[in-house]
Amino acid sequence: MTPKYDEPIPEHVAQYLARVALAHIPASVYETLLSLTPEELAVLERVGMSFKESEFESHSWMYVIH
Repeated sequence: MTPKYDEPIPEHVAQYLARVALAHIPASVYETLLSLTPEELAVLERVGMSFKESEFESHSWMYVIH
């Protein structure tokens, strides 16, 4: 089965995925994410997609951002 990323996922699945994804991040990062506006989240998503499309390995992203 090929995922259809343009279709919404059920709310209970979204809540589960959010809990799993956020379970091990530092509290300060979690609080910052919660404070972002929809526009800021869109920019963050675009930056993440740009890194995925780049030649950088994921472990190098933090170095590049700093």
